[in-house]
Amino acid sequence: MKIRTMKYIVKEGFANTYKNLLMSLASVSMVIASLLIFGIFLMLIINFTYNLNRLKAQVEIAVFLESDISQLEAGDIELKIKNDERVLAYTKVSKDQAYAQLMNQYLEDSDLLEGLTPDFLSESFRIHLKNADDSAAFTEEISKLPGVEDVSYPYESLKKLSAVLNWINAGSMVVLSLLLIISVSIIANTIKLTVYARRKEIEIMKYVGANDWFIRWPFIIEGVIIGFAGALASFILTCYLYNSVESYVNTHALEYGINDLIKLVPLGNIGGQIFIIYAIIGVVMGSVGSVISVRKHLNV
Repeated sequence: MKIRTMKYIVKEGFANTYKNLLMSLASVSMVIASLLIFGIFLMLIINFTYNLNRLKAQVEIAVFLESDISQLEAGDIELKIKNDERVLAYTKVSKDQAYAQLMNQYLEDSDLLEGLTPDFLSESFRIHLKNADDSAAFTEEISKLPGVEDVSYPYESLKKLSAVLNWINAGSMVVLSLLLIISVSIIANTIKLTVYARRKEIEIMKYVGANDWFIRWPFIIEGVIIGFAGALASFILTCYLYNSVESYVNTHALEYGINDLIKLVPLGNIGGQIFIIYAIIGVVMGSVGSVISVRKHLNV
């Protein structure tokens, strides 16, 4: 395609958008509405997944050592844990610390611990992994080390959380795909009004020998402009609404002490990705809608 032709097509695309300002605004409004619905659902999925992963990351693996283990053997086990790339953080709990924790836990029923001394307890390590999916392999390896008496971690809870997360991801992909198809259909029908208003112009261009793609491209550029404008406006609205909700939820979660269970992802962490998703979907909706709309009027 020649540069002069490209300039003409782009110029016509912008000119047509301005000439049909009312129809363009209607199409932009439809893009905004579609992307806002899409964005609300997408934000729910992102935050649900984020909080499930946070809960999985908070799951603790407890490694109990044999009561008569030597300091050298205990040091070797700690060194292996410390140098393991899968370990995010760990805490060593001595016999005295374990005894103090028990005393605090059963403060009102201290008679239950009568006669119990720190010597009866075992040293242990409390471990958090970078990826909770490594728990099974890590637990199996650490339990085989000499001096390890028992390893405890909530396998069933992790398994259920992973299953829930997988179902949510699969379901979300289906729902988001349906929303995208519905949105493209709505945009195509809206842009059809613009194309219908200019059907005579298209017919004249066909009669003077213009090929189909020469006629299509200005409409595609127009659709891209409409889609991007709608995506930009929708992104700004989404940011405003999400910032308000995030501030409210995170503030009250901290106030009520449940921020370990519920916390919304900061907009700064996902804003760039959301804008790219909006821009791509908006441009695709606009351009595909234009192609679908103009196709009927090319058969002259």
